[in-house]
Amino acid sequence: MSLWLLVDGIGGPVAWAHGDPDHPEVSQPIELWGPLVSELSSTSFAVHVGVIDKQARKATLVVDDAAVRRAPSQPPLRVVESSASAWHTLRVDGLLPGRRYRYQLSVEGLSPLAGEVTTAPPLGDSRPLLLAVFGDEQASPSNDSVSSKAIVQAVLAESPDLVIGTGDLVGQGDSEADWKELSKTHEPLWSQIWYLPALGNHELIGDGDGSFFRKLLPQAEKRFYSARYGFLQLIFLDGNRPSLPEQTQFLKDELTKSSSDPSVRARLVVLHQPPLSMGLHCGESRSMRTWMTLFEQHKVDAVLAGHDHAYERLERNGVPYFVTGGGGAKLYDRSPCGQPDEPALQRYESVHHYVMIELRPQADRVVISVRAQSPQGLPFDRVTLPIDRNPVGEIQTDPQGPPRRFHRGHLRYLLRHHGLQLGLALLFGVVIVAAWRYGRRRSS
Repeated sequence: MSLWLLVDGIGGPVAWAHGDPDHPEVSQPIELWGPLVSELSSTSFAVHVGVIDKQARKATLVVDDAAVRRAPSQPPLRVVESSASAWHTLRVDGLLPGRRYRYQLSVEGLSPLAGEVTTAPPLGDSRPLLLAVFGDEQASPSNDSVSSKAIVQAVLAESPDLVIGTGDLVGQGDSEADWKELSKTHEPLWSQIWYLPALGNHELIGDGDGSFFRKLLPQAEKRFYSARYGFLQLIFLDGNRPSLPEQTQFLKDELTKSSSDPSVRARLVVLHQPPLSMGLHCGESRSMRTWMTLFEQHKVDAVLAGHDHAYERLERNGVPYFVTGGGGAKLYDRSPCGQPDEPALQRYESVHHYVMIELRPQADRVVISVRAQSPQGLPFDRVTLPIDRNPVGEIQTDPQGPPRRFHRGHLRYLLRHHGLQLGLALLFGVVIVAAWRYGRRRSS
């Protein structure tokens, strides 16, 4: 397991902050947003960090080969400096592919931090890849983060090459307290593994453009984007705006380009709102019909989503769909969603979890194995792609579609998540009616 470090001072003693039995646990007040690995290639990586008090400070990144212990008299392998600012992205180039590097990040006036990062494998490399996927943490001081913390620690123990987030990282996008809560749980992961998130709808609450999400996570600055890691192509979509023509054109271009690139041997699409789902919200096939057609035409290996707080495995026309929204928020029961969601469903589990995806290149194909895992238990679903085909359900031709009917799942959700607000609203209504009736009696 890779470990994240907290350093007492430059050149001073090092205390391991997570999981080293030979050193005590170290804690300090959150002073920084991050740090997080925001870029990664076979020859470079970047560390992104922000200062919470918004005071402009200088930053320095010192990088060494993790396999080499440098003598105090020797110069470091790389040194990158950034001028005074509240946000920094420090990029290191000229590195070797698939190599582990140790870094130390110093922000003026704050405790230095350290960590380790492995560069991506070169194109054509046939080593297996391991991805971790989870989402819908909805971090906030009022939300119990025990499950999110357990998932982060379990994912770190798996030592994945990449971590993919399916969105709704915080409860409310304009809440600094929510983002601080997320930083506390995700800092150990962000600081050493490339984290690639999809934009959820909760990141837009109070922040309609997702400005802080994109400032903290610059790898997702464009809201929809692509990323390459070895033979794997990842395409991230903004499920909040499926009707945006330029986004559909972006998807079409990325799929066409990757289809003709022999070095791309696997392709995954990631978004927050699922095209197919049997959770509380049901699938978004009505508004994503064009996207789903493109997934099928270009034989996308899998589509990963969140939004519904559960684990789901679904299939339509040869394309596997996975919903992994069990990252910490309150869970959803299965709902009666009808066509085309119901025929697509193969497995539904209302449980906090993460998903591990292993990609093993063979001579003629890439074998993709998917494992759904509880953070403190055994795997509860395993499957190797492609999965069995299901009957095909109809998709409405109207992009907007008819309104979803209110069902018991929505009522359970309202009572579970908004019971206090509903009770107060009912009480207020009773008081208003009583006052009105009392006023009428007096006037008569």
